[in-house]
Amino acid sequence: MGIVVENVTKLHQSGYAKLENVNLEVNDGDFSVLLAPTGSGKTTLLRLLAGIEKPSSGKIYFDGVDVTRLSVQKRNIAMVYQQFVNYPSFTIYENIASPLRVAKTKVSEKEIDKQVRSNADLLGISHILDHLPQEVSGGQQQRTALARALCKGTKYVFLDEPLANLDYKLREELRSELKLIFREKGGALVYATPEPVDALGMASHVGFMHEGKILQYGPVKDVYHNPEFVEVGEYFSYPTMNILEGHKVEEEGRLFIKVTDQFKVDVSHLHETLKKDTYYLGIHAHMVTTNRESDSMFEIDGTVQLSEAVGSDTELHVDHRGKNIIVLMQELVSYGIGETMKLYLDPERFYVFDTDTHKLCAKTVNGG
Repeated sequence: MGIVVENVTKLHQSGYAKLENVNLEVNDGDFSVLLAPTGSGKTTLLRLLAGIEKPSSGKIYFDGVDVTRLSVQKRNIAMVYQQFVNYPSFTIYENIASPLRVAKTKVSEKEIDKQVRSNADLLGISHILDHLPQEVSGGQQQRTALARALCKGTKYVFLDEPLANLDYKLREELRSELKLIFREKGGALVYATPEPVDALGMASHVGFMHEGKILQYGPVKDVYHNPEFVEVGEYFSYPTMNILEGHKVEEEGRLFIKVTDQFKVDVSHLHETLKKDTYYLGIHAHMVTTNRESDSMFEIDGTVQLSEAVGSDTELHVDHRGKNIIVLMQELVSYGIGETMKLYLDPERFYVFDTDTHKLCAKTVNGG
């Protein structure tokens, strides 16, 4: 069983749709990420799932039971927010224990102590249980909020950008921990974030939201490798997918999508599929290389505009005849700004998107 969202629409007071006809199914055991830029509706959807807001139309089911009009208190859920929501006058211990102290079914002090210490240990904050929230770091405050959510013992946990206010190192640590914690927890987790790396690093499923709609939802690998819309491919990638507009041309009996005189992708085998004159070509940054790795690759020239270390990788932004090409190299390499270089691309690694509907038309892997 799990969570089912059925044809849910949420209208703003002014009349525009914050969410429009959203359908979603999160099964028990799923770690689902709602991925979207700010303002796309992911927080609104979380608030509807939690019962903080009610939909204008549509239904929400937990384990087959209609909970659409149930209050927060009557739903078996916990929610963790972007801001550190802790009780300032309670110690860390009492913050974690608070949901157990107000539970409808009385919980013994022994069981409360066991749950608090177990979850504090899990999140690495056992040594600060007697501190007040203002006496500990931001990362420890967020771990406290997470421990309290776990201590509540609910089946469903909703997290609204819980790592947004933490530094890079803390985000990396908590990403790893959350994945392990909720794998063992059972139930389901829905996590809203604007960060593709959160979904890539933690989730079992991802739903990409755009202008109040879920454009695509499914297992992480399926969505990553088979984006159904240009917005999904471009955003759900780290760094962003290269999206370049090209025109269909015929040369020497072959059909190409041409971006520049050098940048031409052979799409002859897609002749029956591609009927329009113009398409978007998409290619992941890690598929663009600085070495010719196979004879089928074609070469383009470029000038380095940016070279940046990202962890143990190098991200390059290269100008190719007025087109920005992003390259992700899985090594640390230093390039000078303005340095000229050669890039190599495999014609069988491209996605072809419709420029009007933004839908995926084809992949250039031979055979379609």
